[in-house]
Amino acid sequence: MRVPVTPPLQILLASTLAFACAVVQGVVALKSGVWKQGNTRFVLMGCGFLLQTGFIYLRGQDVGQCPMKTLPDILVFIAWSIVLLYFLVGSAFRLSLLGAFTAPLVSVMQIMAMAGGFAAYPPKGKINALIELHAAVALIAYAAFALACVTGVMYLVQERMLKRHQIGGLFYQLPPIQGLALAIQRLVRLGLLLLSISLGTSFALHTPVSNPKLVFSWVVWGLYAVITVLMWRHFTSPRRTAWLAVIGFILPFISLWIVTHA
Repeated sequence: MRVPVTPPLQILLASTLAFACAVVQGVVALKSGVWKQGNTRFVLMGCGFLLQTGFIYLRGQDVGQCPMKTLPDILVFIAWSIVLLYFLVGSAFRLSLLGAFTAPLVSVMQIMAMAGGFAAYPPKGKINALIELHAAVALIAYAAFALACVTGVMYLVQERMLKRHQIGGLFYQLPPIQGLALAIQRLVRLGLLLLSISLGTSFALHTPVSNPKLVFSWVVWGLYAVITVLMWRHFTSPRRTAWLAVIGFILPFISLWIVTHA
């Protein structure tokens, strides 16, 4: 059965193509050694973000609420949040290469969303703004964890290059390795803070403790709370911190499948 290509889906497809072009442009720039001429990549990421925003708006109009109920919608919302945080924290942390590592993840997430399809939502009564805020903040927290994962990959790539004495090309475009380690810590703390705020609203909503979404949210919170304490007390090396950020994101990513099918 052929899936109709609706205007929102066309916009999401255009967004995905913009991010895919940013990936290609980044690879070409790195190979040519002219990474500093990165205005094209920034524009592509910006266009992709605007198209993402347009899709979320139109999708919200179709379902009559913020589109965060099905797995495909959640993947798109997290992808949108990742790009938003990229623009907000990339320059703050001087991570000029972050977009080249972020664009592939966002592209894959949106491709997965389109492959899953966007179903209609069941009829719903009056929208509770606090519930919508609770869900949105939790997903933005997951986006912060995803960006910490991406930054962790950048750290591990640079460390591997240092050990193998592969000094050149990509290496010179990466931020100082100490800066990457600090960025990982700050992104994990940001994600933990946002998730804490989201879980705090669950008390005001009187959400049942047995709710699967709440259970997995607390599990994810516990994982990143442990990671944060380990980083704060310097119980882990920067390399292990990077690995924790990379591997730790597996849990919230998998939990999306579980809670949306519970």
